[in-house]
Amino acid sequence: MTTADRPSHRPAAPGRRRPVWVPLFSLALGVIGLLVPWLAADALDVGLRNLGIMTAFAAILWLGQRFEVVQILSRDHHTEERHATIQLRATSTAYIAVVAVAVVGFFWELAQGAPGPFTLIAAVGGFTHIAATIVLRFRL
Repeated sequence: MTTADRPSHRPAAPGRRRPVWVPLFSLALGVIGLLVPWLAADALDVGLRNLGIMTAFAAILWLGQRFEVVQILSRDHHTEERHATIQLRATSTAYIAVVAVAVVGFFWELAQGAPGPFTLIAAVGGFTHIAATIVLRFRL
């Protein structure tokens, strides 16, 4: 099968509907990101920035669906095994970055003598990783 024959490289048919759930969810998160700072801290400017960021993200997902990278991000089901592998590797890369920040933050809080949010994030990440490893060991 050549690259041109793969379904992910074919342009969408004119009558075919684009997936809308992820862009709509992004917009909903943007509205929440507007309302929370505005109502809780009277920070409308922060809320508008949040809404702008999520609206731009939703627009990229909506308008860029003919590109494979955007298809990988916006689809619940993966049309190719390669898409699932890309998502798995991207998720693990993001996990490693978050864990690195949490661990550095944990040690910084430890040096300050007061546990805080980084301690909680590092603990939740560590326990979740251990639990997932145990569960997946028996399921796979």
